[in-house]
Amino acid sequence: MPYRTRLVERIVPYRWVLEPALGVVLFLSWVIAGLPFEFQSALALTFYCAAVAVSRVLPPVSLGLLWLAVLGEATESVSMPMPFRVLSAVAVLIAVFGIAAHSGPVVRWLDFASAILVAPMLAYLFTVRGELKFPLIGPVIGGYYTSQGVGLLLMSLLLAVTFVAGWLLGFLVARQRASSVGAGAEEGAVPGAETGNHSVLVWLASSGGTPVPESDPNRTGLVRRLTRRQLTFDIAGAVLFAVLCLPFDSAGLFGISGDGGARSAIVVVIGFTVAVAVRRISPAVALAIAWLTAVLQMTTGHSIQFSDVAILVVLYATAAYGDRIVRWSGLISAGLGAVVAALYLSLTAALNQSYLDLLSGAISRLALEFVFLVVVSATVLGLSWVLGLLMRTWRNARMSRRAQVVAEFDRARAVEDVVVEQERTRIARDMHDVVAHSLAVVIAQADGARYARHADPDAVDVALKTIASTARSALGDVRVLLAELRHAQPEGPQPSLDDLDRTVEQVRAAGLDVTVERIGGYGMLGSAQQIAAYRIVQEALTNALRHGDTSMPATVVLAEVAQRDGGPGITITVRNTMKTVQTDTPATGALPRVGHGLPGMRERATLAGGSLAAGPAGGEFLVNAFLPAGETA
Repeated sequence: MPYRTRLVERIVPYRWVLEPALGVVLFLSWVIAGLPFEFQSALALTFYCAAVAVSRVLPPVSLGLLWLAVLGEATESVSMPMPFRVLSAVAVLIAVFGIAAHSGPVVRWLDFASAILVAPMLAYLFTVRGELKFPLIGPVIGGYYTSQGVGLLLMSLLLAVTFVAGWLLGFLVARQRASSVGAGAEEGAVPGAETGNHSVLVWLASSGGTPVPESDPNRTGLVRRLTRRQLTFDIAGAVLFAVLCLPFDSAGLFGISGDGGARSAIVVVIGFTVAVAVRRISPAVALAIAWLTAVLQMTTGHSIQFSDVAILVVLYATAAYGDRIVRWSGLISAGLGAVVAALYLSLTAALNQSYLDLLSGAISRLALEFVFLVVVSATVLGLSWVLGLLMRTWRNARMSRRAQVVAEFDRARAVEDVVVEQERTRIARDMHDVVAHSLAVVIAQADGARYARHADPDAVDVALKTIASTARSALGDVRVLLAELRHAQPEGPQPSLDDLDRTVEQVRAAGLDVTVERIGGYGMLGSAQQIAAYRIVQEALTNALRHGDTSMPATVVLAEVAQRDGGPGITITVRNTMKTVQTDTPATGALPRVGHGLPGMRERATLAGGSLAAGPAGGEFLVNAFLPAGETA
């Protein structure tokens, strides 16, 4: 793989040599084959070769040379042999492909129209002026037999399909190159290098140093990237398909229909095998190869064979793996192929049975047979395309479901992250409440013991006992909170309003007289509301102890409310006297500093479904909260 990649990248700057080399090869083939030299025919073939040679660098000139060659061949005085006609058809196919691959939009669509208009002219040279003759059956109209007109129509249709297939392939090559340039590839770089695709098909789409228009950069690539397993499976399946063709197509392969029939049958099997092999890596190329092989099969006189199953496989692939243009090209090919196949089969049957006579009653039988074959062929070909479309829809739906599952998983992860973050924030608030309250009590007790040490030595023991009890309780709470950080669920009991008395006793022991009044009950509160109520009272008393006047008592009122805006619940009211501001203290207009306690209390009340208001009120600091009733967790 690395060696092939380096080789493709190395020959990209010489991509411009391909078209001139093909022109020279066509001219040498004419010379080596020993075809008769006539000035007009030689001039026409020279124009053909020149059109091929300049199709990449000068597409408009190439299109003009192509028309000069066709018109020169059509007006020649002598009839050229079949090899010359084949060389001219090959030159038209290559030129149409090159012009479509390297021209602008206007010239490209003129090339498409030329591919359709040139087909009947070459068909006329093949059949009427050439060596490909049809039986002279039916009435004479305008000096030509009816069978000649039907043969001309069939040959025109086959050539038009061939040239349009070449144009479509060139158009897709142009799309591949525009996609590579639009994706940021450097001029002259290998298209598809950014996705790891390196192949001859991608090399055909390289610019080779010529200017490349960057119109419509969001285009689909010519070659799909397959895994090694998928590529191996496709190649093995194509080999198995070729092996299965041996017993079913033995009449043509082993020469029952003659040496020429055997050679053409082998070429047909090889063409269909290649189409099956590349059906997933490049559905467009597979469709073009299938059309060219089918045209070869019809022009060499072969009837339906087992290898024609490849057409169904290719149509399935265009619908299942192709982009929008390739997908609709497959549908058009199914309809057009049904008409061509019906016309070919009915015409060959009529020629074999010699009843192509408009004056006889057999023409109605021929028409009915043609209609029946069109319906059957359209059904079979269309069904394979529809199956591919259904597979594509199923695959897209599965990918959509998979993307939806991934999105739901990501959403769940995001929600989980939000919940975890909220839980960590709650734990941080609890940690703040526990540590702030405990340290406030410890500091107050330590200061009180230090001042009362000489007057009342026994107070030191009481203070130390209170300090130890408060620190021990705080340590237990901290352990519970740290356990919550390590696990999804807490490992210890959460505080509630039943634990409020212990907190009040700690504050009283620290030197702040606290009066608690309970009006009604609080059994209607859920666990979340009880925790929030406990933390709000704890934080309010801690702020009163740290920032308020400890010589004046604080009051806590817990009152049951039967009905409020939020329904039944409980109101919490905490009052404490504020410290008197000294006259020599600069007036800043700021409220007494209370740290992060107030925002934490408001957030707790909000998360519990309630509300909280706090602030000075007539020399006092008032905290008023409402918590609604909730289910007990």
